[in-house]
Amino acid sequence: MNVQTSDHRGGSCRTNRIEARPIARLRHKDDGRVIGLVYEWNTGETQTAWFGKAERSFVTEELC
Repeated sequence: MNVQTSDHRGGSCRTNRIEARPIARLRHKDDGRVIGLVYEWNTGETQTAWFGKAERSFVTEELC
């Protein structure tokens, strides 16, 4: 699994990552298959987990 992290809070993180929840699916733009997930940590950071190589062109499907 290929993982990338982004801090959307705009500052350094002082809280430890304890728990993450999936907030979106990443779907292949052409055929719609799920190619990854976006997780949000208790710190507010998001982390993208790709099922294989990271794609440049994809559609984000938010989870309820």
